[in-house]
Amino acid sequence: MYQLKGAVFSLRDVLVVRGTIGNDILDETVNLLRFILSKQIQPIIVSNSSWQFVEQNKSAQQVLSEMVGQEIPYYQGGKDMPAKQTAKAMQHVLDKHGWKPQEVIYIGSTKEDMQAANNGSLLFLNANWHAKNSPYGFEFDSPKDVARFIDCCCLGIGDWFWALESGPLRVYAIAPLAEYSKRYPGAAKYSADAKQAAKFDRGDFIYWGRLMAARIYFSGLGQEADYVAPYPGHKPDSKKPLLTNALRIVGGSLKAQYLDDLIVRHTQAQKSSSARNQGIVLDHINQLNTIRLRKDPIRTGPKQMRYVNSPLKKDKTVMVVDDICTQGYSIESARAFIETTGANVISVCWLKTPGPNHYEQIESLDPGIDNPYKPYEAKAVKSKIHSNDAGIRNAGAPDEIAVVFARYRAWDWP
Repeated sequence: MYQLKGAVFSLRDVLVVRGTIGNDILDETVNLLRFILSKQIQPIIVSNSSWQFVEQNKSAQQVLSEMVGQEIPYYQGGKDMPAKQTAKAMQHVLDKHGWKPQEVIYIGSTKEDMQAANNGSLLFLNANWHAKNSPYGFEFDSPKDVARFIDCCCLGIGDWFWALESGPLRVYAIAPLAEYSKRYPGAAKYSADAKQAAKFDRGDFIYWGRLMAARIYFSGLGQEADYVAPYPGHKPDSKKPLLTNALRIVGGSLKAQYLDDLIVRHTQAQKSSSARNQGIVLDHINQLNTIRLRKDPIRTGPKQMRYVNSPLKKDKTVMVVDDICTQGYSIESARAFIETTGANVISVCWLKTPGPNHYEQIESLDPGIDNPYKPYEAKAVKSKIHSNDAGIRNAGAPDEIAVVFARYRAWDWP
């Protein structure tokens, strides 16, 4: 994981409003800047204008620096850097400080801020405490909410709990799903809430969405993805959970198109929990024979529109996101279809079921998938078993997530 080192602040409607310092929440704004500095994160200010306050006879940079007690670097578009919304602007700032994109976040409000973050491949935090100027990015209603996000979602957790990287196989999970686990007792503190958020639009889905966005961003995986696609529910008419909104937002922040219906459920699949109750043993075929790809998926943006031709091809990468990974039947089936187009796949899940539920990688299919855009009938699957223990990358993640989950809910300024 990359470490957060810098926070880019826009002035307009973030630190400055209507030609003055944002007096209505001035203390919180100063607290945010001081909090960031206390975490060894460097705040900087960017603007296309020079803001001068007549009463103080000082610039906005001087006023804010004096309030915080430390000079805050300031970059003006057209003077210290190119216009902030252009591709070269943020790269200039990154080069000046020796930062990589995955080490910096952008806190802004306007359409130009969204463009600046997007062109610089920076995660965009939409500050709407003074005005709602843009529908893009993760929305934050106060400087305190931004500080909470930074503390809990950006700094509070180490690496992925579980990951497999073997040739084309790349799978990652934030934490174990362990409501009643002797091995991961700490996981009980968040598992029920995470499951409710992922499955039933209950629980703190804003927290879990933000956490996934931070994991994708700071791991660097988001920089590799050209497209982000959710895995569908088990019915053809299953409603997308609210949690998938986070994928749409993070996709837009990372220049990755969010393809809402790339993976289509054409026939109802047997639900795993129902199958277990009936003593039915499921495998990949339950998923393989009930999904296909859509050649003309919807691409999100200012205007939702369908592709005329499939966007998937060689050298493109699709990030497939599912809620809970048990043995990998769902995301392995998606991988099999997508790789048939020549594209690469990165698979990401919120939770990984521990215990004896080892991951089963598809090695070959009989018959092979001839056309990924049409329904397919698998007769046999040859798979390779990856033990759960072999995939554990951060054994401390369950306790880290539990601590952060509790802190996020009760967060206050230190």
